[in-house]
Amino acid sequence: MRRGIVLAGGLGTRLRPAVGDLPKPLVDVGGEPLVAHQIRRLVAAGVPDIVLAVGFGADRVERELGDGSRWGARLTYSRETEPLGTGGALALAARSGVGRSDTVVVVNGDLLSRHDLVAHVDAFERSGADLSLHVREVEDARAYGVVSVDAADRVTGFHEKPIDPAPGLVNAGTYVVRGSVLLALPGTVPLSLEVDVFPGLAADADVRAHRDDAPFLDVGTPAALEQARQAWV
Repeated sequence: MRRGIVLAGGLGTRLRPAVGDLPKPLVDVGGEPLVAHQIRRLVAAGVPDIVLAVGFGADRVERELGDGSRWGARLTYSRETEPLGTGGALALAARSGVGRSDTVVVVNGDLLSRHDLVAHVDAFERSGADLSLHVREVEDARAYGVVSVDAADRVTGFHEKPIDPAPGLVNAGTYVVRGSVLLALPGTVPLSLEVDVFPGLAADADVRAHRDDAPFLDVGTPAALEQARQAWV
């Protein structure tokens, strides 16, 4: 079975000057909540069963989004009672009904992306991999996590936000992973996907890079939010 998890529990500190205390998933982009763009993307890819991992402003997020039926989704919620980081929040959300044999599509809730999610999921299921990350080349990789791959596009390493400007293959914020991998993670301790989870999987499991040069945008700052509102939708 295919399931989706949207990581939407961040504090949104960098966006506060533009949106105040509004939870980041509810920030308006194109006339609807930011996170709705990811919900629509998952539904369009045949993944309507979605767990929303929430934290800051959880009551308001759940009240505003409801059961997700307006987007054709079936939303449930996984709530952090204390910050667990991206990896901890994902592990906790996976315990909300994910099966070991499920294909799980994980997206960052503050991401806008036009990459072909259907092709990514299909390629993952054909590959037999444990985890697949959407990656793309950028001219200046300083704002991103950089991914190292071998000749077969197997991921061999991760390097967080280089100091010097240079082109690089970067993590674009969408992942497809086996349910068994997520259920092996502890769901009660803080973990970072980029620091604590992905490097270990690259060393011990089959982690693939899925290349797609479609644009993506991390809506994490007032400038990025303005870009999203002006040019994205």
